[in-house]
Amino acid sequence: MKWKTALLAAGSMFAGINAFLGNRQLVLDKEVVYSRKLPESFEGLKVMLLADLHHKKFGKDQCFLLDSVKAASPDIIIFAGDLYSKDEKELGGKVKFIKALNEIATVYYAPGNHEMHRPELCDAMFHKLKSMGINALRNEMAVICRGRDRINIYGLQMPLKYFINKDGSYKDLPVPDGNTIARYLGLSDPDHCDLLIGHNPLFFEAYEQWGADIVFSGHVHGGVIRLPIIGGLLSPERRFLPKYTKGLYRLGKAVMAVTAGLGKFRINDPSQIMLLTLTGKKQPTKHMKGHAWEI
Repeated sequence: MKWKTALLAAGSMFAGINAFLGNRQLVLDKEVVYSRKLPESFEGLKVMLLADLHHKKFGKDQCFLLDSVKAASPDIIIFAGDLYSKDEKELGGKVKFIKALNEIATVYYAPGNHEMHRPELCDAMFHKLKSMGINALRNEMAVICRGRDRINIYGLQMPLKYFINKDGSYKDLPVPDGNTIARYLGLSDPDHCDLLIGHNPLFFEAYEQWGADIVFSGHVHGGVIRLPIIGGLLSPERRFLPKYTKGLYRLGKAVMAVTAGLGKFRINDPSQIMLLTLTGKKQPTKHMKGHAWEI
C-alpha cells in the first residue's frame, strides 16, 4: 500500500508542477487562412491574433508578450476581447499595453463579455483608445486599403445577456443568428472580404449567416483543460466539450480562427498568440480536423 500512496503522491506532484509551468508558458502558433474573397494585394497579410488577457502579466508592462509579438513581425494585430477582467478598476496599464502593441503594428480591438460588465468603464476605455488613434471597434467597421483594393474589419460588441443571465446563471441563454448580428453591425458587404472580430466562437453559425468571410475569436480559453484526442473540456458558460476551442474551423464559406488566449488558469493549455497568414490563392489541403478545405 505504501508504494501506491507514494505513486499517487508523485503523480499529484507532477500534475501540480505541470499545471504551474503550463500557466507560465506562452506559445506562438502559425496558421494559413484561406479566403477566396481576399484581394490579391492583401496576399500574405500577417495577422496577429490575441485575446483574453484578463489579469495575466508577462513581465513588467507585458514586456515578454510585446517582445513575442514584435518578433513575429505582423502586419496588423487583432485583439478579440477581454482585455481586462470584470473586477479590474485601474486600466492605465491596459491602455499602455494597447498603445505599445499599436507601435508594433496597427491594432484592431473589439470588446468581449468582461468589458460589458461595467459599461461606464468600457466607455471610458474606448474613448481613451480612440483619442490615441487606435481602432477600438464597438459595432463599427474599419477599412484597410491597398491601391484600389480593400478589406473590411468589423468589431462586434454583443450585450451581456448573450453570455450570462442577470442572476449569474448560464441556463437558457439566447442564441444569436445572422439577423441578430446584423442588428448590431448592419449588413455585411458581399462585394469585399469581411473580417469579423467576434469574441465568442460559439456564435460561429450566426457569424457565417451574417456573411463573415474570416472570423477572429477567443473567449473559451482553449477549453481550460485540454485532453489528448478530446481537446478542450470546458467553456466559460460551464458547458462541457465546447464545439470551438482552439485553432481553425470552417463553416460554409467562412473560416474562424480561435485563440486559446492569454489569461486565466489552465491545464495542459498554454497561453497562446496566433500568427495567421491570409491567402486567396493556395488552400491548405486540410484543416485541424482532417477534412479538406473545399470552399
